[in-house]
Amino acid sequence: MTVRVRLVAVLVLLLGAASAVGVLLGQDRAAAVGLVLLATLGVLVLLRTHLAQRSRLAHLARSTARLTSSQESLARRVRELGRDRDRQLAALEEANAALAESLAQERAQNRRLDDLDRASFRLAMRQHIRVFRAEHALHAPRTSAALQLPYKLRNLELAASHGVGVPTVLAVWPDIDAVQLDGLPDKLVLKADGGAGSAAVFPLQRVGEGRYRLLGVDQVVDEDDLRERLRALGRRARAPYFAEELLHGPDGGPIPDDVKLYMFYGEVGHVLVRNVAVHGDPSTIRLKLVDELGQDYGEVALGRRHDPAIPVPTALPEMVTVAQHLSRAVGLPFCRVDLYETSRGIVLGEITRAPNGGNERFAETHDEHLGRLWVRAAARLDADLAAGRPAGPLFGEEAELRLYPAEGGPYAGDAERRVLPCSQWCERTHP
Repeated sequence: MTVRVRLVAVLVLLLGAASAVGVLLGQDRAAAVGLVLLATLGVLVLLRTHLAQRSRLAHLARSTARLTSSQESLARRVRELGRDRDRQLAALEEANAALAESLAQERAQNRRLDDLDRASFRLAMRQHIRVFRAEHALHAPRTSAALQLPYKLRNLELAASHGVGVPTVLAVWPDIDAVQLDGLPDKLVLKADGGAGSAAVFPLQRVGEGRYRLLGVDQVVDEDDLRERLRALGRRARAPYFAEELLHGPDGGPIPDDVKLYMFYGEVGHVLVRNVAVHGDPSTIRLKLVDELGQDYGEVALGRRHDPAIPVPTALPEMVTVAQHLSRAVGLPFCRVDLYETSRGIVLGEITRAPNGGNERFAETHDEHLGRLWVRAAARLDADLAAGRPAGPLFGEEAELRLYPAEGGPYAGDAERRVLPCSQWCERTHP
C-alpha cells in the first residue's frame, strides 16, 4: 500500500470519526460538514481512480498497438524471409539443374571424344595447333607445310605455280621504312607477308598527294600513319611488306563476298560465304555455310551471324575444283582456301592453317562431320606419303613466280620449293 493511499485512508477514518462524534454530541452541522467532506473526498478518490484507470487503459492501448505493429512487422519479415527462401531455393534448384545439364553435356562430350567410331573437328584442330607449335620449336620452317602457310607471298607463289589466278603484286619492300606508295595505282591493298587475319591488310584509295582513304572505314591516312599502324601490329605484321591490286567483281564493281573453302586434303568440308559491310569491323560480318553444291547447312556455326540471303557464287563448282587441287598441294590434312570471283576469274585470297586461331565452334553434328573428314584426310595423306609423295607443299610447273625481295632476307616464307607435275599428286584422287 502506497503512502498516498494510507493518507487517504487515515483522512477518511478521521472524517468518519469526526462526523460520528458530531452526531453523538448533537453537533448536526459539524456532522453534516464532515459527511460533505467525506463525500467530497470519496468523489475525489473515485475520480482519481477513474483517471488512473483511463491512464492505464490508454497505456495498455498504446502497448497493444505497439505489440500489434510489432506483430505485423514480424509477420511481414517472416513473409519476406519466406519469399527470400523461396527465391533462394528456386535459384539453387535452377543452378543445380544447370549444373546437372552441364555435367550431362560434359559426360556426353567425353563419351563422344572417347568413342573411336566418332570424331571431332574441334579436337583435331587443337591437336593440329599443338603439332605445328612443336614444329616451330624445332626451327624447321623449310620442311613443315603448316609453318609455310602463314606467309601470304609464299601462298601466292604456290597458287600461281598450279595455274591459279593471284592478285598482281605491285611492289614489295623489305622493311616498314622502305614502304613507298608513290607511283602505284590509286587503288591498292597494303599487306604484310606474315600476319593474322585482316590485321595487316589495308585496302586504300588515294584521295590526294600522299593521302589515302581506308576503304570501308571513314578514315583518311598518310604513309606515315600506315607505317605506324604496321609497327603497332608487332609480330602480327611481319616483313616483307607489299602492295597488291585491289580486286574487282565480275561486273567490274567492288569485290564480291569472300568464299572460304574448308578443305580436307581434296575433300570439301563446307564453304563459308562471308559478307563484310565494313572492313575491319567484325560486328558487320554475316555468313552462310553451304556444301560443295551450294546447299545451306543452316545455323551450324555457333556464335556467328547466319544470313541465308547471302547468294552462293555462280563460280562455286570451279572454286571447289581449285580448292581441291591446292589443298592436295599444301600437304596437310586440313587447310582453308580463300577465293574470290573477280573480273578476271577465280583469284586466291589466302590459304590458312587454323582459321580464327582455331577457336571456331560448330554444332555437334557438324563438328563430327568435319572431324570424320579430317580423319579420312589424314589417312589419305599418310597413304600418299607412304607411296612416295614428298612431305610438305608441292609446287606445280604452270608458273614460277618469285615475290620475295633479294635484299633484307632471308624471310620465313622464302623457303626452298619442291616442283613436281600436278598429275603426280595434286590431281590424284582416292577411292
